[in-house]
Amino acid sequence: MEYKCSVCGDQVEGDLVVFTEHTEKHIIDEIKSTHPEWAGDNGVCVPCAEYFRKQLKGE
Repeated sequence: MEYKCSVCGDQVEGDLVVFTEHTEKHIIDEIKSTHPEWAGDNGVCVPCAEYFRKQLKGE
């Protein structure tokens, strides 16, 4: 099944990454700082999730 990433807009195969508010709030905050229109329930593609995780680590 294909999904459209709500952050980058790419069509991706497979599942989207959905964050859990209470355990991954720091990642959610990082995404919303760049994409304030993003709704966490929409999820993100794996490359976007990894990008924002790396941003938090300073990579």
